[in-house]
Amino acid sequence: MPVSLLGAFTSAILPIVAIAAVGALIGTLADVDVGPLNTVALTFFLPALVFHGVATTDLSGDAVATLVGAVLAYALLVMGLAYVAGRAIGLPDSLLSGAVLASAFPNSGFVGIPLAGFVFGDLGATVATLFLTTQSVLLYTLGVYVVSASHDAGAGAASALRDVFRLPLVYAVAAAALLRLLGWVPPVEGTVMTTLDSVGSASIPLMLTVVGIQLADVDLGHLRRAVFPSALKLLVAPLVGVAIALAVGFANPAVANVFVLECATPAAVTPLAIVLAYSDADDDPDTAEYMSTVIFVTTVLSVLVLTGLVAAIRGGYLF
Repeated sequence: MPVSLLGAFTSAILPIVAIAAVGALIGTLADVDVGPLNTVALTFFLPALVFHGVATTDLSGDAVATLVGAVLAYALLVMGLAYVAGRAIGLPDSLLSGAVLASAFPNSGFVGIPLAGFVFGDLGATVATLFLTTQSVLLYTLGVYVVSASHDAGAGAASALRDVFRLPLVYAVAAAALLRLLGWVPPVEGTVMTTLDSVGSASIPLMLTVVGIQLADVDLGHLRRAVFPSALKLLVAPLVGVAIALAVGFANPAVANVFVLECATPAAVTPLAIVLAYSDADDDPDTAEYMSTVIFVTTVLSVLVLTGLVAAIRGGYLF
């Protein structure tokens, strides 16, 4: 049955927009430092959500392996497309790495997890967290290499690899998987899992508020040049996601739909942090402004793209 765009927007996209808008208002009026909030979300609330989701999911090991392979294939393919296209249009080397990362790494966490949860419930949130975990490992390895190589920076792969092992969500996934393997997952209705569920559920409004506060402080210095990576992220990347989902053949259509939905989310903020940390950003401040512009543009315009995609999914036009 066809689903209206208005229905898709009000049920799945509007809650995200409303909470992020409140965050943007707070960031504008109160001059809130988003750093501590971001740290709390990434080190406490999100790992709780990840642990609970992985520990209680019905996804099989084969389904998880297929999802991980699909995420890797998606990121590598979009990075390749962005690099070739960026070279073809003559994008300066100083901005090329930013365009590549912004195009290939979606905001599968702070936007993708709430969105997938609104559309597909617990299964959607779990698939999104696995997408985020895989993407994070790739970003802190290959992503750092791309930035370091393009800027001739001194930061090495060893330093980036150590950062992977500083990500709490990686340990949350590993711990939940180990407990599932050993059959030691605490009872779902028990105190431990109920507490983790409560903390994890609180991560969703917190993450969206953080997104809003971040957007309130964006410097829009490269609107014209932002068209290229924004088009890749919002138009090409979802099509690549569909092609990969068809190629890997997800056994569960809901997993395939969540995968495509994650691919269509806007550019993530983490690649900007990677560029600032592993490049000579002081010598080239335009890179940070450029990526901030891409993040803002894709986040705003993704409302239209995601609304249409949610309507297509609910109408049965994808998987």
